[in-house]
Amino acid sequence: MKSESRNALEIRPPAVSQPSRVLATLTHAFRTQLANYLQVFAGTGVRLGLQAVYFFILANTLSLHDMGVFASTSSTGIMIGCFSGFGFASLAFRSSAGKRRTLGGYLAVFYASWLITLPLGLAVSLPIFYFLFKSSLSLATFLLIIAVETGLWRIVETIHQVNNGLGRYASASLVISSGSALRTAGAIVFALSGKHDVESWALIYFGFNLAATALAMYAYQPRIKLRWQSRIFFGRLREALLFSIAYFAWIAQNEIDKLVMLSLADQRTVGIYAISSRILDFTSVPIRSFYVLYSRKLIIDGYRRSQLGRSLAVELLIALVSTAGLSALLVTLSIWPNLLGHNVAVASQLFGVLLAVPAFKNLLEFHSELFFAYQHMTVRAVLATALVGLKAAAIALLLIHFRNIADWGIWLNAVYLGLYVLSVISVYGSIFGRTDR
Repeated sequence: MKSESRNALEIRPPAVSQPSRVLATLTHAFRTQLANYLQVFAGTGVRLGLQAVYFFILANTLSLHDMGVFASTSSTGIMIGCFSGFGFASLAFRSSAGKRRTLGGYLAVFYASWLITLPLGLAVSLPIFYFLFKSSLSLATFLLIIAVETGLWRIVETIHQVNNGLGRYASASLVISSGSALRTAGAIVFALSGKHDVESWALIYFGFNLAATALAMYAYQPRIKLRWQSRIFFGRLREALLFSIAYFAWIAQNEIDKLVMLSLADQRTVGIYAISSRILDFTSVPIRSFYVLYSRKLIIDGYRRSQLGRSLAVELLIALVSTAGLSALLVTLSIWPNLLGHNVAVASQLFGVLLAVPAFKNLLEFHSELFFAYQHMTVRAVLATALVGLKAAAIALLLIHFRNIADWGIWLNAVYLGLYVLSVISVYGSIFGRTDR
């Protein structure tokens, strides 16, 4: 027996030390998060490439005048579309990340609400058309673009978000990539059509986005039973609407400037600004892939005191990556000025002076993610609304006082700095400060 015991002890594997276990756990967690990020970024990267092709074809096919009209109309639709489904898309995402058994009810409520909000959104857009767009394009063309932004693409984005919430990052990537591929195909068809006016583009834009929506619903919507539940609709309507208001205010921070410019400047200036803004947005794609994972982790983990320091470190990283992305773009265009086409080369006079804008825009979006993850929706809505008003007023003052596009462009850095400071005070005071007490 002693011999058997001795043999058993001899073949037993050596004990693993506590530091080794910790290191193995951290290594496994890092590999898992890296794999998830790469899955998300793979889809986002594909989407970026497709969107870049789509954008560069469109920006160099439409005239700067028509590009300004289309961008302004699209911005109008995107802002109105924030209320699509009364905001239940956000609750569906939270359900998919946290309480998956309730997802069928939230998705059903979203689709029913979407059917209600689509005609309401089109009706709300009519006064804006007669005030700003009547002399630039037809009502039918305007409504086609609005229908895409307020209705069709919102379904694609919701299915994308739900798949991300479920952890199905590959499916989420395919949803958005296939939709972007169809949009790009539409831009190619438009470029080859021989008719390069905004009216012709609106028809193609609507048709290919309708195809993208049908594909997303058929191939990528989670296979769950949709059940309408009145208690979800009436019980969570206030929270969903608060998200819509906050989301509208956040989106308006990026879109309202085009409408302000359309009312105070010409369509060509709006076109140049729209191209510049879109180019800057491309530099933030790697960061937005990170937001998907970070928000999901915060929702699952809940609040922890240690997250304050981590949040500040994330802010520093976001600022560095944003600035590096813009710097790389500027260096590339200094070597090959016409690399992205003639119209983009014209617009480069503006985004060449917006050195700090990408970093501040991405940090404001990060703050919005923190409000959402910690469910501080009322504060988020109030803050976002205030930021929209301040930004619109600041841009209007810049356009009135400065006629040269580069002169008022450089002052946008100061505008975004002021918005960021206000956001920092609000987010860290309402979330981390109050909870730590």
